[in-house]
Amino acid sequence: MSRQISIQRGLVWFRSDLRIQDNSALYHASTRCEQLAAIFIACPETWKNHDEGDALVSFRMACLQKLQGQLQTRNIPLYFLEVPEFSLVPEALQQIIQRLKVEALFANAEYPLNELRRDNAVREKLLEHNVSVEYYSDRTLLPPGAVRAASGDPYKVFTPFKRALIQLCAGSQVKPLPTPRKIPPSTNSEHWPKWLAVDVKGNRKLTQKIPSQLLGYSLNIDGSGRVKGWESGEQAAQKRLKAFAEIIDQYQAERDFPAKDSTSRLSPYLNSGAISIRQCVKMALSQNKGLWQGGDEGIACWISELIWREFYTHLLTDFPRLSMGRPFKEETEQIPWRYDEGLFSLWASGETGVPIVDAAMRQLNETGWMHNRLRMIVASFLSKNMLIDWRWGERYFMQHLIDGDFASNNGGWQWTASTGTDAAPYFRVFNPYSQSQKFDPNGEFIRHYVPEISSLSNKEIHEPPMIEGYPQVICDVSAGRKRAIEVFANLK
Repeated sequence: MSRQISIQRGLVWFRSDLRIQDNSALYHASTRCEQLAAIFIACPETWKNHDEGDALVSFRMACLQKLQGQLQTRNIPLYFLEVPEFSLVPEALQQIIQRLKVEALFANAEYPLNELRRDNAVREKLLEHNVSVEYYSDRTLLPPGAVRAASGDPYKVFTPFKRALIQLCAGSQVKPLPTPRKIPPSTNSEHWPKWLAVDVKGNRKLTQKIPSQLLGYSLNIDGSGRVKGWESGEQAAQKRLKAFAEIIDQYQAERDFPAKDSTSRLSPYLNSGAISIRQCVKMALSQNKGLWQGGDEGIACWISELIWREFYTHLLTDFPRLSMGRPFKEETEQIPWRYDEGLFSLWASGETGVPIVDAAMRQLNETGWMHNRLRMIVASFLSKNMLIDWRWGERYFMQHLIDGDFASNNGGWQWTASTGTDAAPYFRVFNPYSQSQKFDPNGEFIRHYVPEISSLSNKEIHEPPMIEGYPQVICDVSAGRKRAIEVFANLK
């Protein structure tokens, strides 16, 4: 690591980048600062307003605990502060930085609108006190705004975006950054106080102790740092990446079958930042002879899925309305969505009478995760067959997903509801019965999560007859499809 020490004291602000390897802000801070500490600021009221649920926040806090231990091996202390909301962060950071005599703040950029506004306010506040603030592009392969059409406009459809991104990336090597240097304890950790009082909306304590609870949240983290059975932290992420590398060639052929463990299951780690997008892409490219497209079809397919994540993140900065609960296709504001709380509750609890939908929702409620094929099926069932506002489903997912990434969740729901960036026509509606027959042909997945119909035959289990203990279907799938198509066709 080449060192260019120019700053006596620096502070790294961790958010959704909870790792020490290939962390842009941490790496650059470690090369430029003689003394270095880190901070994490929890904002539970804002997180609640963003519909971030117990599973997501529990996993984030579990990863933070693991991160603190890793930073200690580099002699970098990690501070923790809890303030209710984003609006209090600039004043809190200003106080902390002044008390700690910090000269520069380093962080990796976040792109939803409220996060951008918070970060701009922090920059303005600290610049008033001659503290430099440096934000790095770390969550995506390329910074949002870097992938443009020849006209200079942002891409609104995935395929040309993908083509342009690959063209920009293919000529350069995807090279994750090294682990930050180990700072001598006599230089660093011995000179940072254990805690400070911070006067922001009441006396609050900046401390090097990570709490076991947060206001308004039930943190369910077991003794080994697992959340709903998911191992947390950077080492668990690398272990998962290594395991997936052994089966990635099967990805395209088997990824749509929820009874098979054929997907990467890396989304919680990517969302919390326990692993980087560059580390994932590097693994894929190294196994595909450097090819972004072509070569092994399973690897190329997974790379394409990672670019979908990139695409949705880039859209947030060009179309702020996506962060405001509004559709990408503005004409779909006219859709007369239904707001039936009783029917929605049956969908959410997995009591619709459509087995594949019920199994998927029960998987989400039990594990905090849902197979991607199933996400499309249940979203289509809610927004098309039931014609219930997609935003209700988007919110429910965020409240229950352990991998709740705002950009991907919003993008996926709008894609399925035909309100978002999709080249396919609005009359694409997933038939849950044919999807079930195709992707869970023997009913293995359904039987696991809907045991009350497990005795049915492989044929009956997809569309069961009336059976005691299992609800009748709550809507006519065929009639619902017809109604949705008519509603979209009548948009002006």
